[in-house]
Amino acid sequence: MLILFLHLNCSCTKPNYIQALKNADIAFEGIVTKVSDSLVVFKVINPLKQANDSILTIYNDSKCPFNFSENRTYRVFLKLKDNKLYTDNCMGNSLIEGEDEDYRDYSE
Repeated sequence: MLILFLHLNCSCTKPNYIQALKNADIAFEGIVTKVSDSLVVFKVINPLKQANDSILTIYNDSKCPFNFSENRTYRVFLKLKDNKLYTDNCMGNSLIEGEDEDYRDYSE
């Protein structure tokens, strides 16, 4: 199945989980604690690849942003550029609340 995403000046084919994990420098599942401009702060609840911190602040590409919302749980794939963590709508990020797999409530 081919999924094409369009966002203003952004178009891409969303990779599947295996492709996204392979392409990412860092990957994790986490809860958004703050969204401001192009910065998103996460509480990491399940590190998937090289996510060694419990709190991560990432840059959401302004040309092709992923739509993150506070207090929601996401699977996030990141690239490391100039000592900063970046993501965008084409990296394979996804909202994971309510997936068919076992969903765990990580709220405090």
